[in-house]
Amino acid sequence: MVRADIIDAVDRILRVYSRNLREPFGGKQILLVGDVFQLEPVVKGDEREILNRFYPTPYFFSARVFGQIDLVSIELQKVYRQTDSKFIHVLDHIRNNTVGSTELQLLNTRYGTQIEQSEADMYITLATRRDNVDYINDKKLAELPGDPVTFYGEIMGDFPESSLPTSQELVLKPGAQIIFIKNDFDRRWVNGTIGVISGFDPIEETLYVITDDGKECDVKRESWRNIRYKYNEEKKQIEEEELGTFTQYPVRLAWAITVHKSQGLTFSRVVIDFTGGVFAGGQAYVALSRCTSLEGIQLKKPISRADVFVRPEIVSFSERFNNRTAIDRALKQAQADLQYVAAAKAFDKGDFGTFLDEFFKAIHSRYDIEKPNVQRLIRRKLNIINRLKEENRALKQAALEKEKALVKYAREYILMGDECLKHDMKEAAMKNYEKAVTLCPKFKEAWKKIKKLEKEMLKR
Repeated sequence: MVRADIIDAVDRILRVYSRNLREPFGGKQILLVGDVFQLEPVVKGDEREILNRFYPTPYFFSARVFGQIDLVSIELQKVYRQTDSKFIHVLDHIRNNTVGSTELQLLNTRYGTQIEQSEADMYITLATRRDNVDYINDKKLAELPGDPVTFYGEIMGDFPESSLPTSQELVLKPGAQIIFIKNDFDRRWVNGTIGVISGFDPIEETLYVITDDGKECDVKRESWRNIRYKYNEEKKQIEEEELGTFTQYPVRLAWAITVHKSQGLTFSRVVIDFTGGVFAGGQAYVALSRCTSLEGIQLKKPISRADVFVRPEIVSFSERFNNRTAIDRALKQAQADLQYVAAAKAFDKGDFGTFLDEFFKAIHSRYDIEKPNVQRLIRRKLNIINRLKEENRALKQAALEKEKALVKYAREYILMGDECLKHDMKEAAMKNYEKAVTLCPKFKEAWKKIKKLEKEMLKR
């Protein structure tokens, strides 16, 4: 789960770069997707003391920005990972912290049992502790025949060790169970696909992996980038700066992984190891719900009521889910926002009829006229009208001055034409009169002289 301070940081960044400091998230619409009943945000010891000074909880919904806007919470209730209604029922009780003896009894039927599997089947152990995971993976690797092979990753530039997606010294053997940690460009596997190493080709720098659906894939090294983002004031856009890269095969040993690393993944067979206890809210639910069926679970120890807990803040927040009044209010607010935006766009296009229609609809949906930001917007639009009126007046004045100048020049051509007639130069006179009407098409005196001269020239 994202921490409250991260949400407030996003809010601040959007306000600055949207050039809209008054509105939450810079006036942008934000969609947050996740399950609050799953793993809580990671807060280290030194960070907790600082966060406690500013936030009642580290959870995202404690962000200060949500004191300025309503957070509408919608719970999607259709389950896709599991199909067994009994198992779904048990998981719901685990998730909501309402599990009873009946549900625990059903879950604990999986303690002491073995997952039905053939020799080729793959399964994974989910453990709460990192040291348990490392112990299981090291032990399983040592049990395989043959010597291990170490593949060295390459760091170029700045790439913190704490951010490495897999080991810089990746130790593998044929038969080692691995998990992919990056989606394949050709879609042969995805992040979370389990497989077994079937061989190596040191010349081609290729791993051969048989995935859990039986396909053999050749795996090349992949690169990860350490990116820093900066804002280009001149171009008004966010740009990437690559600080470093890490290149390694996109796999890690995976006879066991932590419950935290399993979040978002799906398995058909899992061993759940709560040795050492459950220490984070939602951990039991995440571990159990990774599996598609109850029959695919093997428990290393029975699950007790103490292993299942949900923080009271989460329960309190969940009471807002699917609140019909809040949803209807949000929809009405969104409708008003659209109408105000449509009115502003129509105004900018000069379509004042549509502007008035949309503006009156918006006022009917939500009366914002007395809000300072709306009043500022109206003043800004009125100032635009006043500026356009002034520009129009100036253009009319300039056009009038230009017309006067053209009339003056046209009169000079008429005088030159009259002078030509005195010397019986009728063709030259006609050209001067025509230049006069070119400058001033509505100059009646010039047209009269042209018609009179045309008649005289026809008599000739």
